[in-house]
Amino acid sequence: MIETNTERCYEVHQRQTQKDIPAVIPPGFALQSEFIADPYPMLARLRDNYSCFRDWYTNAYWVTRYDEVTSLMADEVNFTTRPRRSTYSTDLTGCDLRDEPLVRDAIGRGMQEHTESAAREMVDNFSPAEADLIEGYVKPFTVRLLARIIGISDRQIGRFGDLWQTIQDGIGWHHGREDAGVRAMTELNELVSQLLSTHTSYTNQDLLSAARASRVDATEHAVARDITATLLELDSRTLEGSLANLFCLLLTHPDQLEILYEDPDLVLRAWQETLRHSPPLTESHLYAVREVERFGRLIPTGSLVICSAAAANRDPAIFDEPNRFNITRKDLAYREPRGQFRIDGLPAGVAPGLAPLSKMSARPANRPPSAYALTADAAVTAATVLLDSCKGFHLAGSDQPCIKGRWPGDSRICRRLVIELGDSLD
Repeated sequence: MIETNTERCYEVHQRQTQKDIPAVIPPGFALQSEFIADPYPMLARLRDNYSCFRDWYTNAYWVTRYDEVTSLMADEVNFTTRPRRSTYSTDLTGCDLRDEPLVRDAIGRGMQEHTESAAREMVDNFSPAEADLIEGYVKPFTVRLLARIIGISDRQIGRFGDLWQTIQDGIGWHHGREDAGVRAMTELNELVSQLLSTHTSYTNQDLLSAARASRVDATEHAVARDITATLLELDSRTLEGSLANLFCLLLTHPDQLEILYEDPDLVLRAWQETLRHSPPLTESHLYAVREVERFGRLIPTGSLVICSAAAANRDPAIFDEPNRFNITRKDLAYREPRGQFRIDGLPAGVAPGLAPLSKMSARPANRPPSAYALTADAAVTAATVLLDSCKGFHLAGSDQPCIKGRWPGDSRICRRLVIELGDSLD
């Protein structure tokens, strides 16, 4: 009888024992509180000892070295991703419309046109006294920008922001958070459906208009579900998380903040270094579409392969002093170590959710810039507006801010950053 692939994979895995591994890694390490708070020590052990490590407890393969991570993320033949909206049922989410020309143009135009005004409005509302920079500036800026792109009125931004945060937290297969996310998703769909019913001027300038024009035969409720699905795949977490981590790293590294004040043109470089040093999304989940051999492992069809951006971005084989936050580093270059140019605009570094390796230019002439370029521009503008408006802000009190996740798979960001201003905001 001919042996099936499933039987062969099972037999190969059965031969692997504890004595075959160079370093003992605790089973289910990614679920432990120590890893959630600070994954870097464990990721360094994985990177130093394994090209590909299988965690039997969670039935996942971990890839942590820069070359291996980038090679897998570029391998669209053997590996695929799953949409973020798959956490929720298809009754709540519709189709991702980002490939629709009108929708794509509306998103790109919205980010380019509304970023600076949203940032300046948040600066004007930010208290000059002791305040939390995350809750007072970073989060409301991100929500306001997203609402402007969609076409949500200012009086509904607060409600939208609360619903959006609950929906984001519900992704991750936790029953309590998922149930809350389902309720928030239902309410958001109703909100968007109501907006569509009263949206009489379809100029394709916002996401509501573009989605309606792209789905002329669909009901308003169906279009609302499509808009929600599109928002989930936009991944605004990177914009919010990278801004929060950027300000946290600058304030905890005052020498780097001083360099930035002396040379404001380094804001983009500082943001890119933040994505390398402390990416808010620390991993990308890939699934094998067929049985494939990689890095000495036979990976069965459907297997989960976790490409760790956090580990790859601190690979000492690629970056000098990888654990150091340095906005003037010379090895954050636009060439991959395999000799390939990153024509998508990314410097060396992995940014899950934003920048798969692409054959397209980051700023093509005949279409909006890539997701990476749009997010980079928005982050740089928001950071520049705040830095230009503040005269020497610094950390307040004795609390030390930290960058960490709250549960397995959560964004790893700074969620509290209380500051004092040397002078008032302009």
